[in-house]
Amino acid sequence: MKSTLIQNGSRYLSGVTLLLWALVVHAVDLPRLADESPWTPSEHAGATLPSQEFTSRWVYQLLLGEIAAQRDNFGVAVKNYLDLARTTHDPRVARRATEVALYAHDQKAAQEAIALWLVAEPKSMEAREALAALLLSQGKLLDVEEVLAQLLASDKTDVGNDFRNLSVIFTEHPDHEAVLRLAERLAEPYPQVPEARYLVGSSAFLAGKNDQALEEARAASLLRPGWEASALLEGRVLQEQSSERALAFYQNFLERYPQSRDIRLLFARYLVELRDYQKAREQFNVLLTEAPNNPDLTLAVALLTMQLKDYTGAELLYQKALAQGYRDPDVIRFYLGQVYEEQKRWDKAIQWYGTVAAGDQLTMAQIRVALMWARQNQLKKALDLLHAVPAQTQEQQEQKVLAEEQMQRESGDYQGAFDTLTVALHVSPNSPDLLYERAIVADKLNHLDTLEQDLRKVIALRPQYAHAYNALGYSLADRDLRLNEALGLIQEALTLAPNDPFIMDSLGWVQFRMGHIPESIATLKRAYALQDDPEIAAHLGEVLWVSGDHPAAQQTWENSLKANPDNEVLTSAVRRFMH
Repeated sequence: MKSTLIQNGSRYLSGVTLLLWALVVHAVDLPRLADESPWTPSEHAGATLPSQEFTSRWVYQLLLGEIAAQRDNFGVAVKNYLDLARTTHDPRVARRATEVALYAHDQKAAQEAIALWLVAEPKSMEAREALAALLLSQGKLLDVEEVLAQLLASDKTDVGNDFRNLSVIFTEHPDHEAVLRLAERLAEPYPQVPEARYLVGSSAFLAGKNDQALEEARAASLLRPGWEASALLEGRVLQEQSSERALAFYQNFLERYPQSRDIRLLFARYLVELRDYQKAREQFNVLLTEAPNNPDLTLAVALLTMQLKDYTGAELLYQKALAQGYRDPDVIRFYLGQVYEEQKRWDKAIQWYGTVAAGDQLTMAQIRVALMWARQNQLKKALDLLHAVPAQTQEQQEQKVLAEEQMQRESGDYQGAFDTLTVALHVSPNSPDLLYERAIVADKLNHLDTLEQDLRKVIALRPQYAHAYNALGYSLADRDLRLNEALGLIQEALTLAPNDPFIMDSLGWVQFRMGHIPESIATLKRAYALQDDPEIAAHLGEVLWVSGDHPAAQQTWENSLKANPDNEVLTSAVRRFMH
């Protein structure tokens, strides 16, 4: 199943894959296609081709089609090549007509061109591949099955590569159940081909059949030990089933195959998802050792280093990524501003934010500067700066509103913050971010009706937004209201974000309110281990105190106060119980 439809350097890609790119991913570069003459030798070599008389009309149409394609006038290009294919009966012209029609996303013309191609060259494998790809893109799975089965059977020396190409194509099809059934039937004659098992496994995963996907991934790995494709599939399935099993799998695989870069990268990303930043940094460091001049890996390690509050180390790594020529230097400059802002080194932070010249970070950099002036008790200067920041999109305008209400909230003006958000919501009544933030301010003002109304609207607008469920559940629990409902909301949030320490904190707090003290302590300790946040420390200390473990409570508070002496929730808890 080899193709010469498109040449990329010295590597030829499968016609099926390329055509699906043209139809679905739009990755075909037509000017490069046009550089290849329709007379380029390919599978036509050795075939009996019609003798062509180079009439002036024929040459005119050929040149017109090529020039139109080069200038993106695909209607003219398709029409001319189809006319030539009809009159010349030449498979080379029909092949070119197919290429141009597919690139133009003209499926009707592509189908006619392929039909002309097959009439001119009935045994053409490329034409059959093109037909299979076209039918598959149209959802005609029953029509495509016979064509694909013939293609696989005719190319047994490279059938594994053909199955691998199909696995790429099948992911693009929306009917995952039908694709799985097709994959099973196509793979049935090839039980010892690992790529065939992988095709079924990846199709099962997309169809939500995780047990079948896991079975097929493991079968493929047995047939080809150490194969990263099947290992990646197994890892993704296990991530959905059990974090413990997924972690054990990644660790065991990397012990046996330490050079498996893709598996290590997936493992590192999964550790980030689990908020195990220390172990994630260790894995990224291994990758960075193997590719020390890769700015993307350097940036990944820098971000994790910053999460671990190693600001000196993070700064060095950001500078290194900048020196390595990271593709968007303004991103690095923005992060360097954050490094100094986190350390309250305002002058250096403002200096770095000021070097951000363009891109998505420019507006946020200017907003961060305004917020820093507000934190230095220069609210008028901060607001003047903020109001001068240009907002070219609705999102940027919302960022400005959120920054203004944050300034008001942090200065203690909760009513002002509430009013700012209310005015903005008159313009954007369905903004989840504005609604969520107003709910948080309403909580401070004890406007429970507004809080609940806004958070329920956020949940309706963004059902997968875990923190909206969490905020509503925590607000009810903190007021000792409707505790069973609060517990259900927080559990739903934890289902959506199972390793979020702040949601764990809410769960521990509602458990405390319900009188489940041992469970509450265990939950809060897990949350605090993931994130040494002062509010989590306040809650854990309070539950430990109420349980009678005063020394542990005092130690928890004192440790957190060293880093967060001004946190309102923490200092309030200490005052209530220790004074």
